[in-house]
Amino acid sequence: MERVKTGGKEVVHEALVPPFDVATLLREVPELSLAEGQSQGPFHHLDTLGHTMEVVRRVEAELEERRLGARVGEEAREELRLVGLLHDIAKPVTRTEYEGRAIFVAHDTLGARLAYGICRRLDLSARLTDLVTTITALHLKIGFMSNERSDYPPERLVRAAGPFGEELAILCWADRLAAQGPRLKEEHIERHRALCVEFLERYRAAGPHPEGDYAKLSEGLSSEADAGYAASRTRLLASRGLTEDEARACAIGLLDLEPGS
Repeated sequence: MERVKTGGKEVVHEALVPPFDVATLLREVPELSLAEGQSQGPFHHLDTLGHTMEVVRRVEAELEERRLGARVGEEAREELRLVGLLHDIAKPVTRTEYEGRAIFVAHDTLGARLAYGICRRLDLSARLTDLVTTITALHLKIGFMSNERSDYPPERLVRAAGPFGEELAILCWADRLAAQGPRLKEEHIERHRALCVEFLERYRAAGPHPEGDYAKLSEGLSSEADAGYAASRTRLLASRGLTEDEARACAIGLLDLEPGS
């Protein structure tokens, strides 16, 4: 299969500076073109691509307003723009309908895998790939963490988020605010804000949360993105009960390794 050629990460980062160069983003991340014109149901007022860009705008707004009080520095702005861009990357390929409404089953899990491929193509760092794929995989979980049937109750979610809990809360909050469909009520927004704040309190109480050993993970791998995705998957699998060694072995097996790597 012929590889998609792009201008690289600098072009994408530049196109994500408000007011956004959507044409460049569609060229550099062609997977996004499938989201254009895709309807999402009564909790959304925008198509999938419009929602994606609105999430990036809401991330920017939260970094200015600090309604959650998340503790991130200015350097997180560029990183979170990219997370916002890619967090729903799998919606176009997971969309189906159930009882007359659109649903996107496992778009978070599959999205992390697709985002990894994009990070690899853009030659992103291990840390940034870890951040993007971790938050993509977990971006729905805060909203459901108090549900008794949740696959990520609070303690597990805190562990899975690793060093990116503050960023996860910001993205989850922005994602909620970017969906303003006719079924949305003010109480839904306030409940979600309360859940994000609760998650942050639990996350900080359980700290510190060190970053992965990317240098060790990168041994024998062909790109930094491989090490970042391996770190993310290792953390998520370990949070679900695997030992670190078991989780790491499984994570390495999920990589897009090229012949000879």
